[in-house]
Amino acid sequence: VTWLPKFIQNKILNKVPEQHRELTMFSIMTAMLLAYLPLLNYTKSSYLTGAFLAGATFSQIESAHHSFMKKTHQLMTWLLRVFFAASIGFQVPVKLFSDPYV
Repeated sequence: VTWLPKFIQNKILNKVPEQHRELTMFSIMTAMLLAYLPLLNYTKSSYLTGAFLAGATFSQIESAHHSFMKKTHQLMTWLLRVFFAASIGFQVPVKLFSDPYV
């Protein structure tokens, strides 16, 4: 996780034209994810560790972080609202919905 982001940034992404960098980053991250998941599952580790490692590798690449934030900002805002509302909403038992003093 320490040397791989530098290798991807310096050796691969610098050779790709600017208009194709986001697609190239997404393709490499998907390939890493598809490699890490079965590898770590085979070694009796959690397959979620593979997803974490793929994300951790690309979190150290500056342009990947900016691209991720730009593309997912609206979705993350919506998901944060839904999960916050659900966490508060599930605290009230359904039987007490008719009671005005919950």
